[in-house]
Amino acid sequence: MEKDEKKRLREKVLSDCRPDTVFWICNDSIIRNIYELANSIEGMNEGTFMYHVNDDHQKNDFAKWINEVLCDQELAKKLEKIRDKMEYLKVIRKRIQELESE
Repeated sequence: MEKDEKKRLREKVLSDCRPDTVFWICNDSIIRNIYELANSIEGMNEGTFMYHVNDDHQKNDFAKWINEVLCDQELAKKLEKIRDKMEYLKVIRKRIQELESE
């Protein structure tokens, strides 16, 4: 990925998304950016996490939002198969550090 592309990706992922593309958690909380996602997952109960990320319905709402709204295909791909909340959070926090250090 070239330098300009990395910069655009970093800015998109680390900034607030447009109001019409926020993520609504099933408990009525709103996520506007990757930082809020990480903080929300950290404080989220297991039932809420599993509502959005589960094998029963082949569902991974957070990865889909990261891919479609934040346009971070690399992170979305890493999260696609993860079902453990703490592992999920670890991958997101690592990605934030990577993007912040670029």
